[in-house]
Amino acid sequence: MIRELQKSDIDQVADIWLDTNLKAHYFISAQYWKNNFELVKEMLSQAEVYVYENDTRIYRFKRRIY
Repeated sequence: MIRELQKSDIDQVADIWLDTNLKAHYFISAQYWKNNFELVKEMLSQAEVYVYENDTRIYRFKRRIY
């Protein structure tokens, strides 16, 4: 099911963001992504974000771009 991000989803979505960036951008220091983790969580709470969820687990997310 696709639905709008809820406040309770932010930790799970931020974990997906971090894991994906660590894997996709292996040539950038992992510390860079970890240093931005809290900022990203704050930004997620202020953005229009949708998640794909199945059995209460979030698998993907997408920020709406205008």
